[in-house]
Amino acid sequence: MNILIFDATPHWSGGANRILLYSKELKKRGHNVTVCCLPESGLSSRLPDENIAVSTINPKSDLNLFLIPKLIQLIIKNKIDVIDICSPKFYWVASLAGRITKRTVILTRNVPYRKKGIKKYINRVLYSALVDSIIAISDKIKRELRVDFNIPDDKITVIYDGIDLLLFSKQKQNNNRVNPEQYVAAVISRLDGNKGLECFINAIPHIIQKINSVLFFIVGTGCIEQKLKDLTKKLKLSEKVIFTGFMNDIPAILAGVDITIMPSPEEGMSMSALESMAFSKPVVATSGSGLADIIVNNRSGMIVTPDNSRELADGVVTLLQSDYKQVGREARKIIEERFALQTVVTQYELLLETLIKSIKSHPGT
Repeated sequence: MNILIFDATPHWSGGANRILLYSKELKKRGHNVTVCCLPESGLSSRLPDENIAVSTINPKSDLNLFLIPKLIQLIIKNKIDVIDICSPKFYWVASLAGRITKRTVILTRNVPYRKKGIKKYINRVLYSALVDSIIAISDKIKRELRVDFNIPDDKITVIYDGIDLLLFSKQKQNNNRVNPEQYVAAVISRLDGNKGLECFINAIPHIIQKINSVLFFIVGTGCIEQKLKDLTKKLKLSEKVIFTGFMNDIPAILAGVDITIMPSPEEGMSMSALESMAFSKPVVATSGSGLADIIVNNRSGMIVTPDNSRELADGVVTLLQSDYKQVGREARKIIEERFALQTVVTQYELLLETLIKSIKSHPGT
């Protein structure tokens, strides 16, 4: 198959990581993958190192119709069989280009984009008339799509993000801590306003009130980084919280922590949380995340109410005071059973093949 993937993420993210992993695995299986992404984005710099074809385009707006001829040319030049659109900025222009060229078009929904009013009705046109199928990366996203847009159940397929299990198996646990009696908890996230990070920092005083020997890492960068640092100073937590900045080697980070925290109040499925679970590090997440569908509370992780610093703190304390290493082993089993990269890419491959055959056998529909 010749597959064209569209993504408009400027920074490195879980969605970008998903595209990188899928593209590498699909290429190993003999498929040709072209990724259309933003100039100077994380994908545009990393994909060439993997010999994945890249085309850089900035759509600038969701309805830049002048872009469609260029996309049609890209589709024809690369003899594309199926188009996978992963970002809203490409939804309309790429799906229209796909319809004009009579290609199979799918949308991958990484995060919940819930619409109201006229936007809700406009998006129903997109989902019903311009795409052949929708991939949701969590059961939560599928439920919301069905409720919001009355999309038939068989038009939405849940395919999880894939995790390279070998990457998270080879690393050895780090037992060479300066203070082996100290717990280490980490948040690995983009530092944006919608990630629940202020709630997390506000939870720290309640955590250390009950367990003082905890050190917190905040791994990542973003637009509210200075705001978070100021809040940390205001709460006199500077000795307890370390801002590491952006770090590439996530397994090395996870090797040195006991648990991770994913405080986002609304999330499709956190890649960093899945990576933590793959490394047998249990996660405290919120019920607003797709993780609530896969984590069994008090067994394979902790699920707490979103935007509630007290409950978040209680979840962290409960996990640290439990046999959290056993909880981490249970979390790893979930990843092995449901998120192994080879397994989910096979699901993706079969979906695309089925769609292409179905459309070829019913060309007028």
